[in-house]
Amino acid sequence: MKKVITILAMLFTLGVFAGEVVVVPTVAVLPFESRDRQAASTDMGKSVAELLNIALMESGNADMVERAELDAALNELQLSATGLTSKESQVKLGRFIGAKILITGSLFKSGSKNFVIAKIIGTETSRVLGASASGTEDFTSLVPMLAPKVSAILEKQSAKLLPKELNKEDVLSRLKKVVQGKQRKVFVKVKEDIAVSVPDPAAETELKKLLLALDFQVVNTRNEADYAVIGEAIAANAGSYHKFTSAAARLELSVYNKDKKLLATGAARETLAGASYPIAAKEAIARTALKLAGEFFPVMK
Repeated sequence: MKKVITILAMLFTLGVFAGEVVVVPTVAVLPFESRDRQAASTDMGKSVAELLNIALMESGNADMVERAELDAALNELQLSATGLTSKESQVKLGRFIGAKILITGSLFKSGSKNFVIAKIIGTETSRVLGASASGTEDFTSLVPMLAPKVSAILEKQSAKLLPKELNKEDVLSRLKKVVQGKQRKVFVKVKEDIAVSVPDPAAETELKKLLLALDFQVVNTRNEADYAVIGEAIAANAGSYHKFTSAAARLELSVYNKDKKLLATGAARETLAGASYPIAAKEAIARTALKLAGEFFPVMK
C-alpha cells in the first residue's frame, strides 16, 4: 500500500497522470575553462566536463546531449567550447543541439585548495544557477562532490531555467496578428517515426489544426497548393525519468511557396516524460510542431 501511495504522490507532483507529460531538461556540458596553468596544459577542463556528463547521465535527472553531437555542433557553428558567454552564442548552440540548459564553468587554484565552479545556464531564459566544489584533491577528484549539487539543481530547480511552456492558444493568438490564410491552400506532409505503430501523425495533426484556425485550406496534393510544409519527425525512448518513461523527439520542418522556393527551415527538439512511451513521444513531437509553426508560419503572411 505504501508503495502505491508513493507512486501516486510522485505522479501528482510531476503532473504525470494518464495522458499528461512533463518536460525533461535537455542538457549539454561544455568543457570547463582552466584558469590554472597546469590544469590547462593537461586539458583538465575537458576531463572535468566529461566526468560530470557521465555522472549526470547516471542520475537520470536530464536528457544529456552526447559529446560527439556537441563537438560536431561547435565545429559547424564555429563556436568555442570555452568562453561561451554571450546570450546570442548560448541560444544559437542551444537551438542547434536542442539543449535548453548548458553547463559550463571554470577551474582555479587559490592557496592550497582547488576550486571547480559550475554555471547552469538556461539557453532561452539566460538565467544562471551555480554550484561549486573545493578541496586539496586534484580537479577531477572534485567532480563526485560537484555532480550531486548540479544534479539536485536539475531535479528541483530546472523550472527556473526553462522557458514558459508553449500554449497552443498563445501561439495561435500571436500568429493571427501577422498571418491571414484567406483560404489559400497548404499541403502538409511530415514523415513520422517513433518506432511503434500509432495512428494520427502528431506533427501533421498539430500543423493542420493551426492552419485551419488561421483560415488556410489544407489540401491533399502539393501541385494545387500555394505553400507546402514538409518535414520529418523522429522519436526514441530516452530512458526513465523519475521512474516514468521519457521520449526524445526531433522535428525538421521546411516551408516552400508554390514555386518550390524555400521560405523557412529549421529543427526543434523536445524531451518529455509520461505514463507510457507513445504518450510522451507523440506529445513531444506535437510540441516541436507547435514551436516551429510559431516561428515559420509568418512567412506565409
